[in-house]
Amino acid sequence: MIAENNHEMKKSRHKKGTFIILISTILIAIMGLGYWKWFKSEGVHKHPGATLEVAKEMPSHGGHTPTGPQALPLEVRLSPEVAQRACVRTEAVQRRQLIKEVQTVGRITYDERRLKYATAWIDGRIDRLYVDFTGVKVEKDAPLVLIYSPELLSTQEEYLLAMETLERLEKGGSPQPIAAAKALLEATEKRLLLWGIKPHQIQELQKTKKANTHMIIHSPISGTVIHKNALEGMYVKTGEKLYTIADLSQVWMLADIFEYEIAWVKLGQRVLITSSAYPQETFEGRVAFIDPFLNEKTRTIAVRMDVPNPAEKLKPGMFVDARIQIPIEESVPVLSVPVTAVLDTGVRKLVYVERHPGHYQRIEVKIGPRAGNYYPVVSGLKEGDRVVVSANYLIDAQSTLGAAAAAYGGAIEGEAVPPVHHH
Repeated sequence: MIAENNHEMKKSRHKKGTFIILISTILIAIMGLGYWKWFKSEGVHKHPGATLEVAKEMPSHGGHTPTGPQALPLEVRLSPEVAQRACVRTEAVQRRQLIKEVQTVGRITYDERRLKYATAWIDGRIDRLYVDFTGVKVEKDAPLVLIYSPELLSTQEEYLLAMETLERLEKGGSPQPIAAAKALLEATEKRLLLWGIKPHQIQELQKTKKANTHMIIHSPISGTVIHKNALEGMYVKTGEKLYTIADLSQVWMLADIFEYEIAWVKLGQRVLITSSAYPQETFEGRVAFIDPFLNEKTRTIAVRMDVPNPAEKLKPGMFVDARIQIPIEESVPVLSVPVTAVLDTGVRKLVYVERHPGHYQRIEVKIGPRAGNYYPVVSGLKEGDRVVVSANYLIDAQSTLGAAAAAYGGAIEGEAVPPVHHH
């Protein structure tokens, strides 16, 4: 019996608690509806602290206010005082010669077409160095090393013997031996020339008839010695590299361009290069090569630029800043709008156009890729429209808040129910 009474008491308390929760929920809902009804009629449009008013809304359908992006107001009004305090500024849409800039960081290196090796033309021993350290500037045909070569000595003696034989036969020999002597002399001379002996040295050999025990290796180009292998007293083989010489009057700049920007880059385009070493100076180059392969790790493509460097201020190994300038529709100025005028929602691009002083209309536009401080306009604006370029985020935020309040209030039907008081 006692257990049954306890069970009944618990059921009674449970029902009473459920009823109290239900009544409280209804009261909170009624009070909330009453507050939003007041906010719609007094708070948004008549509150003295409001700075913006919704001047025009999208038409409703079927008696209901539309929701979503299309529900935002088309036009916003702003008092002159508020516009001045908010620093609202407009700018006319006009046609401009747009230039897109692809910015990147580059590295200066040697122009591989202007690198030369000074090599040993013959087996021998280096007896003297005319250039004994790297960094030295040399002129073309300047002496680099002096090499002693027994093979060179024997070939010169062979040449002198063939020359004497030809001279003797020409005095009274038959044509056939004379022709053979001439052929031997020409073959020996050709071998000397291939070893790097200069024509004037052969002429001196013919005049003095005295073989030289040494030969000089000359610089193949004018430039800077960037690597030296030669040492006095070392023996070298034919073809061994003694010096590496670079002409630095033109260098390469290597840069990586991101995958999404590579469509803009073309051969021959102008490149402006700046360096922290020369902050007041700009160097100019041209795009000379675009790598046909993509680096899958960095998602970039290597691009090479030819850069004239007559004063040799750009040093291999330097990091520089590069801007590839790309004219957009070179012959026709493009209708454009400042970058700061465009609000990107992720789905749409919006601008606010000043139709009358203090009246700003929201317009959806289609734009092209950014070119410097401007976007080319595809559609949505015409030349002469004045677009908001400063404080447009404030206008957009206020219009969105106003639209949200109006949309919520418009969805409430009837009057607010006053709260119920229990005694």
